[in-house]
Formats: sequence, structure tokens, C-alpha cells
Amino acid sequence: MALLNVDASLPSQLWAVVRYLAFAKKPVQYEQAKALLNPPCLDDDGKAFEWAVSDLKMLGMVTQADSAQLSLDGAARQLDGEDFGAFAAVLRTRVLAPDLNAAVGDNASQVGPRDLSRALAWFLSLDPMTSSLNWNDAERLQERALRPEVGKAFVNNSRWPRFVAWAPALGLAAADLLVNDRIVPDCTAAVKQVMQDTWRPRHVVDAVDALQTLRASLPVLPGGAFSAAVGIPHPGDTVAGRAVSFALLRGEDEGWLRLERPGADARRFLSIHELGRPDPDRACGAMAILEDGRG
Repeated sequence: MALLNVDASLPSQLWAVVRYLAFAKKPVQYEQAKALLNPPCLDDDGKAFEWAVSDLKMLGMVTQADSAQLSLDGAARQLDGEDFGAFAAVLRTRVLAPDLNAAVGDNASQVGPRDLSRALAWFLSLDPMTSSLNWNDAERLQERALRPEVGKAFVNNSRWPRFVAWAPALGLAAADLLVNDRIVPDCTAAVKQVMQDTWRPRHVVDAVDALQTLRASLPVLPGGAFSAAVGIPHPGDTVAGRAVSFALLRGEDEGWLRLERPGADARRFLSIHELGRPDPDRACGAMAILEDGRG
């Protein structure tokens, strides 16, 4: 089932199932979980729960034994049901898993998370400083943005509201704080999570190496594998691009990251776009992690 389809579940519904199974700490009978999480008063014939379980199974986060018992699977087994950020990290990793996105740029298949991955790749090609979108903007801007083989990022307007729920939950978008009903391609939350999960505090990493790690972990970023596959121009191996630049500069402003200038003898450096300066490209030689995201 395509994740942006109207018959698919939303991140909040997946979180409800995962929280319940995490608190249970043991396999739970399917009908027991359904009765608690999707009671008859919701008047949807139990479809919300069924869709959530189906999507979690597709993502490899829940297993169902003998069509009766549900339990957490894969990396989701380590979740405690308390930390939404940890859940979002596991969910994002599974949504962007290469095995679930095979041939994402070869055809218009909507199976699994491919539709969401394509939409994210397109969305993150926009500039967070100048892009605040509702459906009318998205419909106009997506024209001919992706390879003809994959078609549009959104095949119809019914998928946009679902994207508005999914992208921020994965840390790859944020609500516009000044205008209602619009979202911004701000990937700061996901970038921060990847960096803090990869490097401990006070660790200093080469800036270009850090960019490669981010693109590998978040392949929908410009320069990442999924982004390139659907036809988004590659910024360059040593160019952060607008979305990543915005996230890194936010990290420095918020105090969890320090961007260090390259030394005089540096052989390479990362170009970070910094809007509003005489020279919009800032050279960064290394990045220092200043906070631990592990709690």
C-alpha cells in the first residue's frame, strides 16, 4: 500500500500501535489490540487499525504470528513507547530503506513508501528560505520537476494532506510559523538526529565526510541516492545545497553544532549557502557536535 494513499495510515496511528506494543513488552492478541486502539465508537469498521498494522508490517516494524499475535519487530523492538523522537528515527529509516524503494526512479510504482520518498526528494530540492507551500503551490511547482518515468511527486490533491502529516513526523519538514496551513522544506530535525546518533559530543568530523553521511542516511536530500534517481540535480560532492545548508546553520544557531572554517592548508571544504551575506557561500572545513541526542 502506498503511504500517501487515502487508504494508508498516518504516523500518529502507527505511533499508537507501537506505543501499545512497547508498553505491553510481550506479544499481544490482534483482536485485543484492535479493541483498545480502534474501538467501535470510531465507526470506521476497524480500518484505521488494520491499515496501521498492515503498514507497520510492510515497514518491518511489527510482526504478526499465526494471524493472532502482534509484536514489535526489527529496530522497533528497542523502542520504549515514551520517546517519539526515537520512534520517528526508526520510522524514517524504514521509510527510506533501499529494499523498500527499489527502482524508485525507474517507474511510477506507488507500492510501499516509494510515493512518499519521491515527494520528499522533490520537496527537499526547494529552498527553505523562500519556500512555504500549500497544495496550490505544490501543484504548480511540481510540474516537470521529476523524471518523466516517475511522473509527478503528487498524483492528486488528496495526497498532499497526508504528506503534510508525514514529512514533519519524519523530521524532513516543518510548519510555517507565520502562515497557517503551509509547510517549509526544513530538514533540521532529521539532520540533527542523524548527526547526534552518529557522533558523540565534542567529536569533530570533516565537513565533506559529514555531508556524505547525511546523504547516505537521508537519501532524499539533494545529492542523495533517491534524489538523484528521480532526477533532482546533484549540488556537488562538496556543496551542501539549500536544504542541508539551512539545517546546518540552524544547528549552529541553536547551539548543538559548530561549523569550523577550513585551515589555510585545507585541500577541500564544504560550501554552505548563507542567504543575506555579501558572499552567500560559506566555507566549512569541519563540524563539531556539541550536544548528545541520546538523552
